[in-house]
Amino acid sequence: MKRSLLLLLTACALLVASTGCSKRYKVEIQSDTCWDGLVNNDQNISGCGNSSYKVIGTLGCVRIQKRTVAGYIRVRIDGRAWSEETAALGVVQVCN
Repeated sequence: MKRSLLLLLTACALLVASTGCSKRYKVEIQSDTCWDGLVNNDQNISGCGNSSYKVIGTLGCVRIQKRTVAGYIRVRIDGRAWSEETAALGVVQVCN
């Protein structure tokens, strides 16, 4: 009985340790136009209007480019200050 309880507690501890150690980031995008982007220079994202993404693990930079001449794009990580661009086909890059 004690051995079974010990094994169960060990298994629970390993499960928590393996899933709870990765840092989580929230990337928020606000825009009145359509855009394309890259997360960590290897994960493509795209959309129109506002969006948010959860990144688990390492987060280097997020780079977003407007697809249009008019409009704006704003990006932030974890509720920090917004970085905004309004130039034609403008690019915003935010790094962690």
